[in-house]
Amino acid sequence: GIGLLLAGLAWYFRRHGMRSSYVRLVNWTLDHRAVTLGVTIGFFGLGIWLMTQLEQQGMAWTPERRVDLSIEVERSYSLAETDSLFHRVELQLLARKNELDIESVSSRFSQRGGSISARLVDADEGNLSTMEASSAIRQILPEKVGVTYKMGRSRSWSGPQLGVEIQLKGIDMAVLEILAEDVQLRLSRIPGVIDVDTSLEDGEEEIQVSVDREQALGYGLSARDVASTIATALGTRRTTDFKAPEREIGVVMQLEEADRVSVEQIKNTTFEGRDDSRVQLGALADFQFAKGPRTLQREDRQQTLTVFANTEDRRAAMRLTPVVTQMMSDLSLPPGYSWQTGRATRWMQQDTQDNTFVLVFALLLIYLIMASLFESLIHPFTIMFAIPFSLIGVAIGFFALDQPLDMNGILGLLILFGIVVNNGIVLVDHINQYRREGLDRRSAILRGGQNRMRPILMTAATTILNLMPLVLPMIYGTSEGFAKRWGPVGLVVVSGLTTSTILTLVLAPTLYSLLDDLALWMRRVMRAVRV
Repeated sequence: GIGLLLAGLAWYFRRHGMRSSYVRLVNWTLDHRAVTLGVTIGFFGLGIWLMTQLEQQGMAWTPERRVDLSIEVERSYSLAETDSLFHRVELQLLARKNELDIESVSSRFSQRGGSISARLVDADEGNLSTMEASSAIRQILPEKVGVTYKMGRSRSWSGPQLGVEIQLKGIDMAVLEILAEDVQLRLSRIPGVIDVDTSLEDGEEEIQVSVDREQALGYGLSARDVASTIATALGTRRTTDFKAPEREIGVVMQLEEADRVSVEQIKNTTFEGRDDSRVQLGALADFQFAKGPRTLQREDRQQTLTVFANTEDRRAAMRLTPVVTQMMSDLSLPPGYSWQTGRATRWMQQDTQDNTFVLVFALLLIYLIMASLFESLIHPFTIMFAIPFSLIGVAIGFFALDQPLDMNGILGLLILFGIVVNNGIVLVDHINQYRREGLDRRSAILRGGQNRMRPILMTAATTILNLMPLVLPMIYGTSEGFAKRWGPVGLVVVSGLTTSTILTLVLAPTLYSLLDDLALWMRRVMRAVRV
């Protein structure tokens, strides 16, 4: 489409002449200044609005080319069945390693599940980004009853934000668990949320042994004797050392492996009681399966529990953040308990505020410099209107490639502002020069634009072409690696300079005439006030 548009423009200019065509276009805008002003204001607002819709990210982040997959299985699965499941998943991944950009696969599991890590090829050699590879891997996983898959997600503030985090803080973890269940239920009802999980991981399943103390004392045993015997029989702790001529060898005493297979065998373990009597462990204690202790997290000296609302992509997470924030604001928490958004969201908001300050300060400096050079408080705005024109192209470029605006993108914006302003200065200064030579305003505008059109187009074209090596890897590559670090700089300048150059050449002459009329009116007002 872009190629056809450029070909059509080239044919039109070749047939009618580039300069004569440009003069006719500028004449039309000067004759219809009200329409041109409305179009300019529309473009101005469009550029600002599109930039506010862009996803923003902090420091430029290069992800580790790895996809982590966690697999949980029910207790009914044997170790052999879990081994078979992991083996099947590994075979499916390796069978499509070229399609998924997989370099190697490693796994670690126990009877209750484990994790699989798929390392990807280098970003400049692959065809998929880490997110795309993760999504593709999730789609080919075999569905099986009693098996739960969880794709690894980044807990780092600079990592890919694929959801919204809510941190609940308080004193009692039991209360936080109840609040987390309520928040999970509310989040699951919000459109755009795929699933909800928490940082409160389940503890490992264990067998809890409750010793009947009175019955044990009847056999001359204490609860400590029973616990010590079980620990020795099942554990791998050294009980003594055997001193060899060259070194010491640890001696471990425990039951044979055949006697440690099931709970029933452990219950049949016998103890020697008082008067040489023997009693089985099953007669002295009760056995039950239960969850072990959970991992707790403290922040600011308070218990902290994080709830994750997972989304399909980063853009969905950005749209979801204000909705979740409003939901939490309407939720009443008990005294002593509070909530806040995740660290990633808080730091991103801080980066956004800092970036806004940097850009506003840069615009202020640009205005002060141009006001002193042109010796006018009005004409610098003719040039500065080109900056919102450039923002339209920047937003379209980032939306088209689905890229967040990171710190390197902000650096590109600062560079873009300087280039755009330079093109405007060249045009306005040439118009002022013709006016000083005695030409009327309209003739000066037409001749100045006609003479400076080719240099402005040539400088813009050379800048765009020189930066294309930074942009092309973002289009045809994985948008990671080299392209992820420096691609946003080139993308900002290329896309922004394209729109600003065209709109500046067409609209700036009319803006110049309108602002010149405003300057003349203000001078008349000032003279009237002085009189």
